[in-house]
Amino acid sequence: MPNPKGHQTFQITFEKEDDLYEIVETIRPLRIRNIIPNVPHLRHIMQEASVYGDRKSFWDGDGPIPHDMIDQIVVPKMWMGNFRWILYLCVYGPEVIRKAHIDVIREEFYKIPGAKLTFPDDTPANSYLRSRVNIYAGVPDLRELDWVMWLPNGSHTAFSPISPTTGEDAVKQYEMTKRIHRKYGFDYFPTFCVGWREMHHIVMVIYDRKSEDSKRRATAMMKELISEGAKLGMGEYRTHIAFQDQVMKTYSYNDGALLKFHDQIKDTLDPNGIMAPGRNGIWGSRWRGKGLERT
Repeated sequence: MPNPKGHQTFQITFEKEDDLYEIVETIRPLRIRNIIPNVPHLRHIMQEASVYGDRKSFWDGDGPIPHDMIDQIVVPKMWMGNFRWILYLCVYGPEVIRKAHIDVIREEFYKIPGAKLTFPDDTPANSYLRSRVNIYAGVPDLRELDWVMWLPNGSHTAFSPISPTTGEDAVKQYEMTKRIHRKYGFDYFPTFCVGWREMHHIVMVIYDRKSEDSKRRATAMMKELISEGAKLGMGEYRTHIAFQDQVMKTYSYNDGALLKFHDQIKDTLDPNGIMAPGRNGIWGSRWRGKGLERT
């Protein structure tokens, strides 16, 4: 994009878990009208906590932090006060344009009781909001990756479905993924990244790469998230190569017409199957059905 001659990053916090529906419903028209001009990131308090310390700095109990104890365990160690969701935004252009957009954004989100808007200068030196300033200005910043250190020997994969930008879809995804995380004993780190008419729900799955049990549970959880998400109409836009065949099979409309189309292009452009066979679940005729798929 051209140099916008100015940008302003800020955050809005929301007090209740149940605010998710109204937050997403408020974001959609503001994104479509380009009043929110860049992709806003809506993060749960658990995702936010993961960039301020590892799990033991919050909780020394067994398993994930219980959601009904977030007020007692997580909130007191965060500088934002009581909140459940935090929304990161940025506006661009001359000051008069930025101010006008912020005024509209504030007015709309303040219809949700307890919403609070904060600028970077009003935050502590270690606030993650100050890192978002770099990111929204196109400057790489590694603070985002601190969540990998949530567990010892931290590594990650991600469950990353796309859905329409609706409160109903957001709540449906949130409830399903939270339930399955609890089943497999992982903390749930959701971020909703909202485009104009689509919403990426990026769930970072942090596991201990030196623990066979942790890896086994993470793998089993990912498989169940993919299959249960597909039942709700969610398709992933990216995945680990271990799950690419399963994800491709979720795009099953019209007897798998999408994969058949991809395979036809693959066979036409790469008849010998030498370019990344199996990538994204597209094997082509040379390798298809040879038992190489990850299932």
